[in-house]
Amino acid sequence: MVTLTPKQKKVLDFVKEYSAKKEFAPSHEEIKRHFRLRSVATVHEHLETLERKGYVIREKNQPRSVEVSPFILQTSNVVRAATFIDVAPPRIVKKLPLNQIICGDSIEIMRSWPSSSIDIVVTSPPYDKIRDYKGFALNLSAAGQEIYRVLKNGGIAAMVIQDQTKEFGKSLTSFRTILDWCDRIGFKLFETVIYRKYGAEGAWWNKRFRVDHEYIPVFLKGGRPQYFNKEHLKIPSKHGGKTMTGGGTRLTNGVRIATRAITINPMKCRGTIWEYMTAGDGSRLKHQHPATFPNQLPYDFIQCFCPKEGIVLDPFVGSGTTTVAAKNLDRSYIGIDIAPEYCNIARKRMEIECNEKQQKMF
Repeated sequence: MVTLTPKQKKVLDFVKEYSAKKEFAPSHEEIKRHFRLRSVATVHEHLETLERKGYVIREKNQPRSVEVSPFILQTSNVVRAATFIDVAPPRIVKKLPLNQIICGDSIEIMRSWPSSSIDIVVTSPPYDKIRDYKGFALNLSAAGQEIYRVLKNGGIAAMVIQDQTKEFGKSLTSFRTILDWCDRIGFKLFETVIYRKYGAEGAWWNKRFRVDHEYIPVFLKGGRPQYFNKEHLKIPSKHGGKTMTGGGTRLTNGVRIATRAITINPMKCRGTIWEYMTAGDGSRLKHQHPATFPNQLPYDFIQCFCPKEGIVLDPFVGSGTTTVAAKNLDRSYIGIDIAPEYCNIARKRMEIECNEKQQKMF
């Protein structure tokens, strides 16, 4: 959750209300008159800050171009007292706080880090109010900006996400976020993995399908992944070792290669559908958090995309599943969460599942 000053909040609310009523954005002059400001330059400063924090989008040199970002996920009543506070410009630290679970606003914390310092992000942000998150809200667009900045060239961000169903329609948050992070922030969509859940056979809805998957868009910064090794992701081939006849291949230009005998490899690439058992996955401590993903999931991504000396980040660490995997794979890690309750769960899991005592950082 990105913090705002009271004045910035008022400017944002005015832009939102004006745009909803008029169906077009207010001009800088109209904002100036409404708040009785001395100059249009002051309006520009407020809008520039809101844009940097991801609350508005503007088109340069165009009148009435300010638009409230559609990617802000809000709760109906954000009750935390620290929601709107004055924040000093971040002081860029020289060293990252490695191997720590940090309690605080992940966006503001990442703003103090040097650019191009993280190898991989594996996370699942709170989205669509599907789970209670202690009254906090998250701006996924602003989070994407900071994640992009701190990732190294060739770094990967894997995000587990789904869409809320309301009145028989999907929210499309996953798709909007993918477009925002690629079109506006600069990521490439390396791939979209489908996480297929195997768990209890309940939730047989009467008027819609049971949802047994989540999306994992895999975002890439730069031209190509800096590290890629999928050997551990291979699965047995159904007909491994057999020699099959009649195997022909059609090229992209439509030409078909003559059929020939092919010996099937014993192992094959898993592809883009990754199956995980959810029933019985993890401890009771882990499931004190309302939204978890399988323990094996971050192991698979870290081994595939993170070099041995790499740094793993989960900016919404929750129960600590990503940091446990990183530590057990001998990678450095950083976990951040805004809810102290969840930071404590993650720290306890690190102690139990990694035999490591965490230093508290508030």
